This record gives sequence, C-alpha cells and structure tokens, in this order.
Amino acid sequence: MTLIILPALAQEEGGLSLTLGVEQRFEAGDNLGLERPEEGNSALSTTSLTFGLDTATSNQSLSATAGFSLRAGEVPSSSDTETGFVEPQFTFNYMREGYDSVFNVDGSYRESDIAFTSALSDFTDETGVIVLPEDFQNLDGSGTRRNYSLRTSLETGRNAPLGFVFDANVRGISYDQQSANLDDNFRYGAGVRANLRFTEVTTGFAAYNFDHFESDDAQNTERDTNAIEVGVAQELSERASFEAAIGFTDVEEELNGFSMSTSGLTGRFSFNYLMPDGAITSSYSTTVDQDGSRHTINVGRSFELPRGMFAIDVGATKEESADADLIGSVRYTQQLPTGSFSVGLNRGVSTNSDDNERITTTADLGYDHEINNLSSIGFDLSFGLSEASGGNANDDTRRTDVSASYRRQVTSDWSMTTGVAYRVRDEDIGGKSDSTSIFLTLNRDFNLLR
Repeated sequence: MTLIILPALAQEEGGLSLTLGVEQRFEAGDNLGLERPEEGNSALSTTSLTFGLDTATSNQSLSATAGFSLRAGEVPSSSDTETGFVEPQFTFNYMREGYDSVFNVDGSYRESDIAFTSALSDFTDETGVIVLPEDFQNLDGSGTRRNYSLRTSLETGRNAPLGFVFDANVRGISYDQQSANLDDNFRYGAGVRANLRFTEVTTGFAAYNFDHFESDDAQNTERDTNAIEVGVAQELSERASFEAAIGFTDVEEELNGFSMSTSGLTGRFSFNYLMPDGAITSSYSTTVDQDGSRHTINVGRSFELPRGMFAIDVGATKEESADADLIGSVRYTQQLPTGSFSVGLNRGVSTNSDDNERITTTADLGYDHEINNLSSIGFDLSFGLSEASGGNANDDTRRTDVSASYRRQVTSDWSMTTGVAYRVRDEDIGGKSDSTSIFLTLNRDFNLLR
C-alpha cells in the first residue's frame, strides 16, 4: 500500500520528508539483563539506525518508520543477551479525510531481546505517563519477544444526522524463548457504532463490539466477548457536558475444551465541566469480563498554571468477590527559569498478556537543569508495580529505574548523553535482582532530501 500512496502524495503537494536517525551507544555494567542468579559484567556497543518517512496533503497523510540495531561486545558466558542484528521494528500510519468521512489505518511490529531489559521510560505514552507492557509481570528469561498490531477504522456521516464508525484490529505477542512463564497470545476484534445527531448538542449512539482472545497457555484459553451499548452524549452548556450509556456483555470462555460463560449488564456515566483554569471531571462505570463485574468511580480536577500544569483524580474500583482498590493519578509539570521539573503518579486497572485484569501503579520524577546553551544535567526516577486486583495473590512485580545524566550539544548536528543508571526488579515469586551501569550515547538525525 505504501508504494501506491507515496507517489500520489508526493506529486500532489511535495510535502515529503525522509530522515535517517543514527545512535551509537556504549554501555558497561553488571547484570544488564536483571537475571536471577545475577550474571557478571558486560560491555556493549550498540549502533541503531532509524529511517523515517512523512508526507501529507490537504486531505491525507502517511508516516512510517523502520529501524534496527547492531549490538556487539563482551557478555558473561551465562548471559542470554543477543548480539549481532537485533530489535528490528516498523510502524506506519495512513489517514485520509473526506468531506464527510475519515479513514485511518496503522500498524506496528517490533522484536526485542527478553534478556536485555528495556528501561521503563521506553514505555511512556504521548502524555508522559508510563504504561507497563502487557507481559510486564512475566517478562524475564531468554529469547526474542515479537509484538505486532494492525488497526483500521472508517467513520462516515461526520456532519450528517446519521453517521457510522467501523473499526477492526488484530494484535498479539509471541516468544522464541525458554521461559515457562511466557505464553503466546493473539486477539482480534471488530465493532460498529451508529451516531444519531438529534440536535447540535444532543447525540444518541448504539454500538456493538466483538473480541476474540486465545493464548498458548496450559489451559489453551480461548475467549469470545460480545458487547452492545446504547447511550447519549449531551452538551448542557458551553462548559458542561455528560455522556451516559447502558449495555450488555456476554463472555464465552473455553479452557482445555470445557466451556463456561459470564454475562451481565454494563453501564457508564461521565460528566465534564470546564473551568477558567482547567476542568472538573467525574465518571462511573460497570464492566463485565470473565471474572465477573467491576465497578469503578472517579473524580478529578485539573489546573492550568502560568508555566505548567497540575492534575489530580481519585477513585476506587471493585471486582466481584474482591476487595476495593484505590485508584487515581497525580501529575505536576513546571517550567523553571533554568530547566524543568515533572512528577507523576498513576494507579489503575489494566489487562495483562493473559487477558486478566491487574492493578498497575507507575510513578515518575524528572528534573532537568540547563548549565548553559549547550549542556544540561538531568535526574530521572521511574517505578512500576503490577499486582493482583483486591490483593488476593502474592505475585506482585516491581521495577525501579534511577539515572543521572549529562547532555551536551557537541556540534550543530551531533548531541551526546552520558551518565549512570541503577535498576531493580523485585518479584514476590522470582526474587530480586539489580544492575548498575554507565553509558555514553551519540546521536544525530539526517534529512535525506536536503
């Protein structure tokens, strides 16, 4: 598809960008894979190349990236860290907008070395919040992890009284490994939503979603989830709005050939109120999965500051036959006269690679101080925790990363970062391991069309 779209986009407006990113990283330390029992010292050199393509016209855009790394060095004889050609990855997104419709498709593929543990900062979303990977709880051992996804959606009737949204997706994780804790999993789904715009401020909607999940675990799990929902979105004023919906979810699960089902009513309600300096939000939801129903309530307040922002929300979630868990988030960012400061805490419900709900807690703290126009120092702390909902199992997994770095613009094109890092992984079942390392990174981006 890229070969067909790219010439048309480039010829129409010429908005084409081709870039090459080069990064050279030198790293030395002990137990870089956070293994148990701990391995010895390693010294690695990693060269990473990333190719990027971006092009856009008035009604469509295409972006794609592809990259890989070449890793060499000395590792302990007991280490499972891979060298040579490692970590190929590819992402793309295509969007086309019409007068009354929009089409979007995006996909990704990435291979990573299970024994070469990534930093928690590699899993941040667009807002800077750490989002733990689905298999965070069990991600240790040796071999290769392959993560892939493909999503597409089509929205029609965006400005019409009646409109539709169609979407479909497929994603999965597979392993070439020796750890008994990691199971391949695969899911696909599709959905349709009808939007009925009664007035400029009132929209009714009805939706149906289907999801299929299967895992190569000991139970050969297969699960089908069907969900329907109807609701209304209402603007009460220029500042206030709410959305309410009621639905029904049915889950059919098969474990080693034995079938079981779970079903029930679902519902949700949210209210937003814009303030001169931020917003007030509140929400309540009831969801259903293979473990039964879950009730979640949340209220929040955000503030826009002169040189930053502050947001806080707090709530609780309760799974059927389990104790309630406290959830919420706090985020504060501030631009300083000579740098910046940020701190965040987030605790909520997520779904792991076994399609089971877990309570995840992440925290991050960052401080940057500008020494002059060319150099700065930084301190970063990240924390991640995955635990069973309701505290009913002693299988928590914790991860802490701490780093201090010095950054300098060596030339107008090349930048350098050097520093020290300390990482800890602590599991209730597997035990504790840590690693200390020093690193030096050089990087530059080339514009191939300049």
